[in-house]
Amino acid sequence: FISLVKGAGFRKNAPSLTARDLKLTIPDSVFEIPSISHIQVEKLTFRRCNLLPGHGTPVALDTEFVSVAVEESFIDADGAEHVNVEARQMLARVSAIDARTNEVIIDDYILPTEPIVDYKTRFSGLTATDLDPLTSHHHLVHLRTAYLKLRLLVDKGAIFVGHGLRGDFRVVNMFVPPSQIADTVDLWYLPGQRKISLRFLAACLLDTDIQGETHDSIEDARGALLLYKRYIELQVAGKIDTTLQRLYKYGRKTGWKFDASNPFQLDGHHGGGISG
Repeated sequence: FISLVKGAGFRKNAPSLTARDLKLTIPDSVFEIPSISHIQVEKLTFRRCNLLPGHGTPVALDTEFVSVAVEESFIDADGAEHVNVEARQMLARVSAIDARTNEVIIDDYILPTEPIVDYKTRFSGLTATDLDPLTSHHHLVHLRTAYLKLRLLVDKGAIFVGHGLRGDFRVVNMFVPPSQIADTVDLWYLPGQRKISLRFLAACLLDTDIQGETHDSIEDARGALLLYKRYIELQVAGKIDTTLQRLYKYGRKTGWKFDASNPFQLDGHHGGGISG
């Protein structure tokens, strides 16, 4: 069984896919499954794709999660802490962008399968209204639908681009071959140094401010895709190593907060745009 909820003991109550489900060929029509919201979506935030991304095609991906259990612990007589209930998260939104067209091909909100204890709105941008079929104005789907869409893209050989993707795939409990993951948290990284946030990278390298008030998975996916393209651009020019060294030097100097009065200089000028 494969579940889409993270945490110890989560398999007991979470919806799952059987081995038989996974052996079947997933049809492209899974992308045409309609929203289960009772409210008609006035304008879709994604475009239905006639030809899905195939082998080697980059697909930018970002996910948002909500909490279905908070950690509970106690201190024993010896002063040792013991966790008796582990924190668990559940997939709540999935957004994907096709690098061929820069268009959003997935923007699914996920129907909860158990009570949510924290929508993590500050980080997820989600509220109870978004995930309730009676009130949601979004494309709301079952967990299984969202999972099968991602699984289909994996099977087709798409390259997933995102920031912290390995962690996201661990939460949804999906194996993706390492050759199909281009994680910008690993690309923009010097061994032995700290990992750099998506917001800091976007500000320095793209001259873009993201993740301000709340996170938005489409915005984050688009930012990761542009950072991936920027990496390829500098790699071809033979400038990745020097750019990384300068980026880390700038981060240490500013306390890893972008300084608009003294912006990071990319090749003698601020981050600027990037084609495509």
